[in-house]
Amino acid sequence: MFLCSAAHRQASTRSERGSEPIQCQRCREVCKGEVVRVQDTHFHVKCFTCTVCNCDLARSGFFQKKGEYICTADYQRLYGTRCDRCSNFITGEVVSALGRAYHPKCFVCSMCRYAVTRFTSQTCRMCFPIKR
Repeated sequence: MFLCSAAHRQASTRSERGSEPIQCQRCREVCKGEVVRVQDTHFHVKCFTCTVCNCDLARSGFFQKKGEYICTADYQRLYGTRCDRCSNFITGEVVSALGRAYHPKCFVCSMCRYAVTRFTSQTCRMCFPIKR
């Protein structure tokens, strides 16, 4: 995920590569004043919006996928992974087990409901001891 904390003022309307003017990726007009720069791409602040819902991305987090800039909410809705237990989107650490995805706090023993940290199935070692 990328985070734009604030747009920055472009000192020049010329690109660093040469004398051609910097163009907004969205509207293709020359950038003047405040611009948002994402890697080597520039946008007017007003043009830097979510491809899906058109919300402002200049002052919030966003994801980039297939050349599109997408707000966090839309990215999760379209591409996010849901926890198999609570059905909420998983951000950060994920536990993958038995072909399913869980928040670490949601991955619990199916018998006693205590957190499972080491497993052989979806039950803990207390409920299902490993015989050696």
